Amino acid sequence: MLDKIDQFQKEFLQELEGVKNRGEINELRVKYLGRKGVIKSLLKQLPSLTVEEKRRLGGKINQLKKLVEKKLAEQEEKLNQEQPLTSQGEFLPHWPSQFGRLHPIEWMRQRVLNIFHHLGFVEFKGPHIENDWFNFAGLNIPPGHPARDLWDTLYLNQNDKKGNPLLLRTHTSNIQLRALEKYGVPLRVMAFDRCFRREILDPRHSHTFSQFEVLVVDKGINMNHLKWLSDYFLKEILGQVTESRFRPKYYPFVEPGVGVDAKCVFCNGKGCPICSYSGWFEIAGAGMVHPQVLKNAGIDPNEYSGFAWGFGPDRMLMLMTGVNDIRQFYQGDFQFLKGGR
Repeated sequence: MLDKIDQFQKEFLQELEGVKNRGEINELRVKYLGRKGVIKSLLKQLPSLTVEEKRRLGGKINQLKKLVEKKLAEQEEKLNQEQPLTSQGEFLPHWPSQFGRLHPIEWMRQRVLNIFHHLGFVEFKGPHIENDWFNFAGLNIPPGHPARDLWDTLYLNQNDKKGNPLLLRTHTSNIQLRALEKYGVPLRVMAFDRCFRREILDPRHSHTFSQFEVLVVDKGINMNHLKWLSDYFLKEILGQVTESRFRPKYYPFVEPGVGVDAKCVFCNGKGCPICSYSGWFEIAGAGMVHPQVLKNAGIDPNEYSGFAWGFGPDRMLMLMTGVNDIRQFYQGDFQFLKGGR
């Protein structure tokens, strides 16, 4: 696969030399960086490799991605200088120059995915319209289980072909069984996407929100791996002085389950209004994958173990930016979004 990556890099540089206009730059961008492009196709091959191969090849693929992005940006800038859109003879209106910015959630998405790409994780997308099995029953939450009351679910008035009720997914955990069934083990996947619940809108709740989740299943996975990952992520996203702690917490699809807290970066654990004077605030929920969930995916829990770990990016953004109302991320207010990231 290393030879294939090197060959793609060589082909890209050769194609870049022949670029003459913006249309050809865009074609190259789609070919190499698009959803069905070269980079995505390479990343899809990682789950079938060993952990060591994933670590080595994941870094190599990321280097290729950064090279493509850099070279395309340089070529685009060069063309902008040689062929400005507002030059005489072009029939385009002249508008005041403005630089766009990433939506805050997209900025967070790219930052989080990059952190985990470096650890060999592959992004896995689950459907927004889900059936009851993948969202609840297969995750050790059968019909009538009291834990279902924790999710204010939006059901559709129809079933899938197997008779399972359809609903708008309430969490990104619906990827767990799907990813295990598709790729088998060992597995290291992540998801960053929207979820939906029948929430009463207020500054901390919305019917539409983002979640990020990772799932790791392999031989010998234990809580030490989970603690290391929590510490690593929090230091990457909040700074190297950040500390984390685990508290016992219940989630039906993990056993044991934990709440992951971060020491408040604003008061360094002394207590302030932002952390409700506790010195800590909850960042994520996590735990070891419940044996029943592994069985539901056809995985022997006596041979394999794993952990799931996830957090709410919207609330993390509120903490990082000082935004005090989650609804601002979803209302399309131009004055708010002009701040960008």
